[in-house]
Amino acid sequence: MKISTKIFLGFGILIVLVWVIGIFAITSFSYSSGLFNKMDNDTIPKMMALGEMSQKVTQAHVEFMEFLLSGKMNSRDNVAAITRNIENIARENLGREKALGNPQDITGAEALLQKVQIFSSSLVDVMDMKTRGLDDEELLAAEEKTVRPTFDSIMVFLGDQNDSHKDELSLMRQDIKASQSRGMMIIVIIAIIAMLTGILLSIFYGRRISRPITNLTNAAEDISKGEISKPVVKETNDEIGELAEAFERMRVSLQVMIEEES
Repeated sequence: MKISTKIFLGFGILIVLVWVIGIFAITSFSYSSGLFNKMDNDTIPKMMALGEMSQKVTQAHVEFMEFLLSGKMNSRDNVAAITRNIENIARENLGREKALGNPQDITGAEALLQKVQIFSSSLVDVMDMKTRGLDDEELLAAEEKTVRPTFDSIMVFLGDQNDSHKDELSLMRQDIKASQSRGMMIIVIIAIIAMLTGILLSIFYGRRISRPITNLTNAAEDISKGEISKPVVKETNDEIGELAEAFERMRVSLQVMIEEES
């Protein structure tokens, strides 16, 4: 094997190990990046939408009670505007879930939209009772019977959904940390293996190359001193081996010349 081939082989092994490190690093990064993208495009927007809906549902209920107590039309208009906004958010949430394609999440988004529509309808029904002139006792009874249950139901649903997304977000963060730790550990292990392999290859090929050269040097010194009886042994099949054969031919030629002269 040629010396250049040995060197190329040694560097080739190190290059393969470096490639392995790179592949593991890219795989770890891709997995973490996928989780970050899901957090940015799925979980966090959902949590923001749920938080906004919870705030607006509470606001709508407050404006609704203000209308029942005071009869101010601007409060009724505020209720109508807020409930439209809530329904729009619920529809956007449903559209996002359909785009993502998770059947369980789609079902949850559909249930949320239905609850929002029932809540909006119950508000309108009781406010119409106020407009028709029902007394406060009847209005409060209607609120307890229709509005309050739907309000409580939607707030509990939003709270449960938000808690579920918080747990999902926590698991994602744990997965990201675990993936980064696992990737770093693998990279460090492979880097150590690559370093040890490089050291062992350097020692191995260094000895394979230096030992024949040392022997040739000793043989050349022997020949220079006139000691030509000892054959020059070819130890390798590379350029150094060819050099050893040339030294051996030279030694034999000198030995023949000396014998002929004597």
